[in-house]
Amino acid sequence: MDKPTHPPGPGVWTLLQQRIDRAMWQQDETDASGREISRFLIVNPPETLTYDTFDEAEAMFEALGDG
Repeated sequence: MDKPTHPPGPGVWTLLQQRIDRAMWQQDETDASGREISRFLIVNPPETLTYDTFDEAEAMFEALGDG
């Protein structure tokens, strides 16, 4: 994977982990009530997987490497 770019979408993006074939991003955005919402996305071309918790995303990110 070349220099990773985050998936399209609003908010602040942080690259959490990167491997040759995949990257894991955190997306932080504020909802209408002012509450911050975080999502975790794994970009594993051609698919993008979305998780609500870091633990779920990290487990899948590592499992993808076991294949």
